Amino acid sequence: MAKQIVVIEGPSGVGKDTIIANLVKKYPGTYIKMPSITSRQMRSGERQGHPYFFVSKSEFEKKIKDGEVFEHTIRHDEYRGMSRRLIDDLLAKSLIPMKDCDMIGVNALKKNYPGKVFTIFVKASKDEIMRRLIKRGDNDADRKVRLDDYENKMAQEKYFDVSVENKDLNETVAKIHEIISAQNRK
Repeated sequence: MAKQIVVIEGPSGVGKDTIIANLVKKYPGTYIKMPSITSRQMRSGERQGHPYFFVSKSEFEKKIKDGEVFEHTIRHDEYRGMSRRLIDDLLAKSLIPMKDCDMIGVNALKKNYPGKVFTIFVKASKDEIMRRLIKRGDNDADRKVRLDDYENKMAQEKYFDVSVENKDLNETVAKIHEIISAQNRK
């Protein structure tokens, strides 16, 4: 059984999703991205479990009431959250579940999976974040919102188990893999 759920967090544009995708691809059979559950409709190119598990609003509300969904938010009038059943299924597969989530999600995971959550904060300079946001095509308004939140995100670094600077993607992925491997040998 996997020893821990790994949370990767940091400022918007730091590469959290890219790092997780690279870990899953580079180390098959070791890592798996932990999907959330949502009540929104599936979009073109999506499938059940990628990037979410899709359910109706009434089904989502039932899962909240039954305690299966232990953390959730509402965005654009749709639910999104974490499912205990999905996480338990991933842990039973002996894979290391990886998740990108905010402090509310981290705290909910730690409360529901005490001793099984390892957190990694990924950082980069504000100038580097700006360069990445421009490169990925974010518009001026989106960049401003994301950069305005940069300091708030960076202030959360102290709450994480380890911190890694993402200067080079391949080096960052290798370093995070080494950190997780060492942590799971304890």
